[in-house]
Amino acid sequence: MAYDGRGLRFGSVAEQYDRLRPSPPPATTAILGDVEGRDLLEVGAGTGLWTRFFVTLGANVTAVEPDDEMRAVLRRKSPRIAALAASAEALGLDDASYDVVAVTSAWHWFEQPAATNEIARVLRDDGQLFVLWNGFSRDVAWITEVAALRERPDDTNSRPRGWRVAFDGELRGPFEKAKDVELHWVRQMSVDDLVALFATFSGAIIRGDEDRREMQDEVRRRVVAHEHDGVVDVPMTLRGTVARRRPR
Repeated sequence: MAYDGRGLRFGSVAEQYDRLRPSPPPATTAILGDVEGRDLLEVGAGTGLWTRFFVTLGANVTAVEPDDEMRAVLRRKSPRIAALAASAEALGLDDASYDVVAVTSAWHWFEQPAATNEIARVLRDDGQLFVLWNGFSRDVAWITEVAALRERPDDTNSRPRGWRVAFDGELRGPFEKAKDVELHWVRQMSVDDLVALFATFSGAIIRGDEDRREMQDEVRRRVVAHEHDGVVDVPMTLRGTVARRRPR
C-alpha cells in the first residue's frame, strides 16, 4: 500500500478523516448479507469507520492498517478489535483463516497482483471478498464537478478511485466475480463539514497550505448553491464488486 507514499499520508489528518469521511449507510447490509459469527478481515481499515459497522453486525473482526496514526484512532475507538500493522501485500496471517475479506475505499492503493494473491491466500475456500468504494455519486453533475476539485490538474501521480474490480486471470485465478453492486444514498452535511472533508483527500494532503485553502474556498463557493437551512444533501454511491474464493 504505497504508490509514492500517498496511501500512507492519511495519518496526518486521521482525526479529521474519522469525523468527516462517510460511514456505510444502513442499507449496506443488503450487500453484505449475514456476517454474524463469521471471521472477517478488513484490509486497509483506516480509522475503523467500517470496522465499527462490521462489529455491530456481529462479525468477528480483525483489522489491518499500515498507517500508525490511522490505526491509533481505530484502536482507541474499537479497543477490543485486533488491529494489526500490516499491508495488503503482506498480511502476515495464516492460510485460509477468514470467511470474509472486506476492502473499503482502499483497493486503488494496493499493489497488484500481490494484494489479490495475498488476500486469496488468507481466505477460506468459497469465502467472500467485498471490494467497495463509498463516495460521491458520479452521475450527479454538480457533485461530480465539485469532487474534481480534490485533484490538482497538474498532478501526474493521482490514482483513479475505483468503481468495479476486474481480477487478472479471472477465468483461472483464485477469484470468481459474483456480482457488481451499487447503492445510491444521500448524506446530509453542513457546508463547513463538507468543505473540511476535502482536506482529507490525498490530492489535498499533498498540497501546500495556501493551495489547499484556495481549493476549499472554491468548494465552498460551489456548494453553497445547494445548501438549504445550513445543510447540503450530498449524493453518494456505494459501489464495488463481490467475489468468491475458488476452492483450492
